[in-house]
Parts: sequence; structure tokens; C-alpha cells
Amino acid sequence: MTEKPSLEESQKISLKKKIAFAFGEVGDNTAMQTFSFLIFTFYFAIVGLPVLWIAAGFILWSVWNSINDPLIGYLSDRTKSRWGRRIPWMVGATIPLAIVMILLFTPPIDLDSSSINFIYFFVILVLFDTTYTAFNLNYNAIFSEMYVSMKARSSVGKIRISFVMLALIFAFLLPTLIINNILGVIPDTDPPISDPNTLGQYQLTGIIAAVIIVVSYFIILKWGVKEPKHISKDAETAMSFTNTIKYTFKNKSFQWFLIPALGTWIVINILPTLAPLFMTHALEIEDTELIGLLLALQFIVAALSTPLWEKIRIMKGARAAGLIGILVWIFPIIIFAFSSSIEMAFIVQIFNGIGLGGGLYFYDQCIAEIIDEDEITHGTRRSGIYYAVLNFLIRISAIINFFIIAIVFTTTDWYTYSPNPDVNTILGLQILMGVYPAIVLVISWIGMYFYPIKGEKLIENRKKLTELHEKKQKMHK
Repeated sequence: MTEKPSLEESQKISLKKKIAFAFGEVGDNTAMQTFSFLIFTFYFAIVGLPVLWIAAGFILWSVWNSINDPLIGYLSDRTKSRWGRRIPWMVGATIPLAIVMILLFTPPIDLDSSSINFIYFFVILVLFDTTYTAFNLNYNAIFSEMYVSMKARSSVGKIRISFVMLALIFAFLLPTLIINNILGVIPDTDPPISDPNTLGQYQLTGIIAAVIIVVSYFIILKWGVKEPKHISKDAETAMSFTNTIKYTFKNKSFQWFLIPALGTWIVINILPTLAPLFMTHALEIEDTELIGLLLALQFIVAALSTPLWEKIRIMKGARAAGLIGILVWIFPIIIFAFSSSIEMAFIVQIFNGIGLGGGLYFYDQCIAEIIDEDEITHGTRRSGIYYAVLNFLIRISAIINFFIIAIVFTTTDWYTYSPNPDVNTILGLQILMGVYPAIVLVISWIGMYFYPIKGEKLIENRKKLTELHEKKQKMHK
């Protein structure tokens, strides 16, 4: 598949700028994965909120997301400033997101009031989503605008992946080095005794995450981003909000993509959400550091597998990479849930990571293809609204997960946290970690099969996009 030299290739974006851009992955993944890894365990086991209250909080959160995410995406696409459309949002979100990471772990639990703790929990969910979306959405949008060709996106993508691995160490391993008892219970005590140091250790984790976010975001904003002027001018031709939503969801390619995208995030999010409970009770891992290592292993292998999926994409396209990746992912995820030993779990996680790598790779590549196709159709690049819908989809995946978790936990008499679950509870955890994700992945594979941007259509889209960008550049010189 031969492409004409892209505009960003002619501008020769330096390696320094590419590396600085990739630093955004450190703060981005530290924020999201720390949130995913600790939020459920903290409010369920440490704060003591009943699981149905937590599920209710996430359902209400989804109502906010249905308004917040598309609105931020729409406003981002229409933003006019001397710095472009995306950068002002990224700057404005940095400090608030860092503050929220600290507030995540500072609920008023001394008041011993579930209703007050629930209100705090819901408010902090809203604040996290708003600040995280404001940065993440625009970070991803500006990536597809700075780097247009598949070659350029792959080149920068490799650098980003290396920084993702660094972020995963911060998000999964660092908390386990700080938090001695992640479930808040001193081991080998009968009856179980709460560890008075756990709350402060969670709060220290939040503070460190905040510092990482500020430093990494400063680097990308200072040296890593510069919006192409010919694309930032698209703010002047942006659609109305009604038409923006209408034409986004009328996009056939996007419609099919939403199925595997939602499925991928359901499966990605279920592991860190239940990892502390599952690994402590089902796998009987007492060493907190091992929990973080086992969790990080899958994501690190996923990052390392990127060259494999890139080769498949070059040979067969992003659709094929998605089909193969999802298929590879289905079987080890079931085996992992029913692992009979820690050693077996570690081995299976390697194969889980390879499948996850394919899932993440097709996700990034396909959404960029969809945004390209949309720009060809409408003449205006609307990255913001597409990433906004995807951010909303990620939150919906969390809602679905917590709804399923609430059903399973309440039917196994785990309405509130108990450090000594019985066999039925363990079986429930295994179903949530294995059978449920496997069913979701089968549905995702079907959606990926019907994804239409492939073969000759993809080649034609690349040709038309290059011609359109050359025309825009001439217009705005």
C-alpha cells in the first residue's frame, strides 16, 4: 500500500517533539488506570459502601457522561484561539485533574455515614470524568491531526507504547509498593482487623499520581504539541451540535466499530476493577506486590506485542488485526479466571496480553480511519466529537461492568465486603473474570467482521485524504 508523502512528513516533525508528545501517555494512563485499579476496591472494601450503592453511583455517572462527553467534544471542535482547538482544553484540564486524583481517596469516612460517602463518591466520579475527558479527548484528537499517514501514526505509536509501559508501572506496581493491605485488612487475624494505615497509603498514592500527571502533561504541552493551522481552521466550518451528533451516528463505519470498541473496553476494565478481590480470594495471593505485577504483566505484554499487530495491519489492514486479536484473546481469558495456581496465572497472562495488544491496536487504528473518512465526506475534521463518543463508550463499559458485578455480588451474598468469601462468591468472581468477558469478546468479533473500511476502500480513502489536506494547506497559507 503506497502513500504520497504526508504533510507532517514534509514538515519533518522532530524526534524530540514525538518523544515529548508521547509523555502524554504517562499522565493519561496513570490517571485512568489508577482510577480503574483502585476506585472500586477503595469504596467497597475501605470506605464500606454497599455494592448496589456503588453501582447506582456509576449509573448516575453515565447520565452525566451522556451530556458531558459529547458537549466537550463538540465545543473542542469549535474552539477558536491563537493556540488552536485542542491545546487550551489540555492546559485547562491539567491542574484540576491532578487535584481530583488526590480527592479520589479523601472521602469523609470519619462521619460514618453511607449517604454522605455516596454523595462524595458520585461527585468525585463527575469531577474525574470531566477533567480527564477534557485532556484525554483533545490529546487523542490532536494526535490524529498532527500525524495523518499510517506510517507516521505507527512511528509515533511505537514511542507512545513505551511510555504506556512506564505509566502502567506507576498505575499498577507503585500502589502495591505503597499500600501494604490493599483490602484494608491485616492478614492472619481472626476475626479480621482493619489496618489503620491503609487510608493514608491510598491518599499518598493519589498524591504521587497527581505529581506524575502534572510533570508529564507539562512536558507534552511545552515541547510536544503543535496544531496544524490548516486543520485548526476547521473550527470555522464546524457543524451545529444537532448535526454533529446526527452525522456522527449516521456513519456506518462508526456504527459497526462501536460494537468491538465497547466490548474491548468492557473486558479491559473488568480486570483492574476486580483484580484485588479476585487475586486475593480466588487465586489466594497474599503478597500485594504480586497482585500489581500480575495485573501489569498483561498490559506490558500488550504493549510489547505492538510490532506484531503492526505487521498484521500492514499486510492485512486494521480490521484483520482486530479480528485476529479478539480471537486470540477469548481463550486465555477464560483459562486465567479458573487458574489453579499463581504460576499458571502468570503464564496465561502473557497470552492474555497478546490478545489485549491486538484489541488496543485495532481500536486506535480504526478510529483514526473513521475520522479520516468523515473528513473526506464533510470537509471538516471532527476528531473531538468522535473521541468524545468513545470516551462516553468507555464510561458505558464501566456501567455495564458494575451492573453485572452488582448482580453477581448480591446473588452470592456479597452485598457488603467480607474478607472471608465462601465458594459461591469465588465462583462468581471467576465468572466475572472469565466467562462474562469471553461472551463479550465473541460479540465484539462479530461487530469487527462487518467493519467496512478495508482493502480498496481504505486505499481510496488515503488518496482522497492526502488531496484534501493539500487543498486545505494551500487555502490557509
